[in-house]
Amino acid sequence: MKLSKKLLPLAVSASIAAPIMMGATVAQADVSATVSVSNFYLWRGQSISNPGAQVAGSIDYSNSGFYAGAWASSEGAFDNSSETDLYLGYGGSVGDFGYDLSYWKYLYPYCSGCGLGDNDLSDVVLSLSYGPVSFTGYFGVESGSTKDRYYTLSGDIDKFTLTFGMYQGQNAADGADYKSYQVAYHFNDELTFTLSKISDDGYQAINSPTWGYDTAPTLNVAYSKTFDLK
Repeated sequence: MKLSKKLLPLAVSASIAAPIMMGATVAQADVSATVSVSNFYLWRGQSISNPGAQVAGSIDYSNSGFYAGAWASSEGAFDNSSETDLYLGYGGSVGDFGYDLSYWKYLYPYCSGCGLGDNDLSDVVLSLSYGPVSFTGYFGVESGSTKDRYYTLSGDIDKFTLTFGMYQGQNAADGADYKSYQVAYHFNDELTFTLSKISDDGYQAINSPTWGYDTAPTLNVAYSKTFDLK
């Protein structure tokens, strides 16, 4: 997912066509595309690509605080697996205070029966920030048996971002909850190095081939490039 599991969201053709019919408001709209590669898929503090590289791409539309987009990514935890995320939201700021509210739908084409229906995973994401400090909550709203929660508290110091995360599996087996710790170094706007570790609270980490405990620190190297399409 672009934000969290993150990210790359929505029906692009409709969002691009809309500003064409909006006359004078077209100048305020932005359409962009992003491509990225990394040595593994870093999701909520851990690798879920087991441990293959990740290739992803997105297209995004924004206008006056509103935004929508679509993101597609490889996801090597399963054979021939992939992920497509759809999202829309609104964000803005008042002085040093920032806010963002969005809805995310996560689609997995390799999973039979996981189309646009009751079994899809989805989140409502709320982010609040003040200066260099931000809090984000991911609230699972799918209608299935699990409604996960993930919370992060982050702070920026020069080119570094420090993040503490807490994952809660609402109806999962005992031991599903864990904590994550990340230190990201932004070499520039395109290249980021992230050292990440999850707690050893008995959580069965996704990135273990045997679904056993795997809490060793990981180093994620990610490169992304954004293109203005407007």
